[in-house]
Amino acid sequence: MTGNSVLDDMRARGPAIQVISLPRGRHQLHTMPTNAGYDRIRDRTYCWDGRRRGNTPFAIVQHTLAGEGNLRFEGRHHRLCAGDTMLVMVPHDHCYWLEEGNFWEFFWIAMYGKEALRLQRALLDERGPVLRLSDKTIECLAGNVDALTRTPELTAGRASALAYEALMALHDDLLVQDIALDAPQTGGVVSIQKHIHTCLCREPSTISQQPEDDELDVASLAQLAGLSRSHFSRLFTRTVGMSPAQYVLNERMKRAAHLLEVTDLSVKAIALSVGIRDPNYFSKLFRHAFSLSPSEFRLSGLYVNSRGSL
Repeated sequence: MTGNSVLDDMRARGPAIQVISLPRGRHQLHTMPTNAGYDRIRDRTYCWDGRRRGNTPFAIVQHTLAGEGNLRFEGRHHRLCAGDTMLVMVPHDHCYWLEEGNFWEFFWIAMYGKEALRLQRALLDERGPVLRLSDKTIECLAGNVDALTRTPELTAGRASALAYEALMALHDDLLVQDIALDAPQTGGVVSIQKHIHTCLCREPSTISQQPEDDELDVASLAQLAGLSRSHFSRLFTRTVGMSPAQYVLNERMKRAAHLLEVTDLSVKAIALSVGIRDPNYFSKLFRHAFSLSPSEFRLSGLYVNSRGSL
């Protein structure tokens, strides 16, 4: 990345580390930096183990400018090259270090607080520990780190605002990336909806034709869509307006209501046909959906108002 005056100034001044220890006010701040800085490392003894940094939870965002570092995260090895941004939390099973003969140039910010930990955990769950960010986001992060290390008489409120702004820059960057990635995959959600309907619309003449329990669970649907479970759930919820598990349950109940209308099948048979093996549990779910038991529903004529695409 070139042409960034904040980064150019940071590099020209050389390594700088700021430990941020500010008095706590009456109100606890949900995002607070503990340290930030810029460094160029050549010492192979540089090594941080996330299991040996105490029990106080905190989050780290570290961006590589040049050279190469290493990260072992939950048993998987990552090489951190120029342009890579690392997210980690402490305490956690990870370690990052410098190999002999290499150098590593980076800036970082470490923070604690309820909101900082929540957002960092969400980003890790969705995107993993190594990110590629836009130049605009990197510039924002560098500016915040620079402000934290150079602002005279830094107040707790200003420090908290800078740390939170850094997290929001990450959030917004990754949200834009997700929307771009999700656009061509939205059609896949429609295909999954059709798959759910096909499974539930099988003829219930024999129990062997019922949809298997694991056929419509979230993990199986995500695998069918070719996505990770978390990405699939997020994409499905954004597209449909409810989680895949809730959608499947709603479609099971709609199918059950239809079968109560057009067949004389027993409640047990209908429960099996929509993939619920326990008729008592089925009745509980059905009552929650329609405020009537399946038998009461069949006699009431209310199915006319509950028909769906099934």
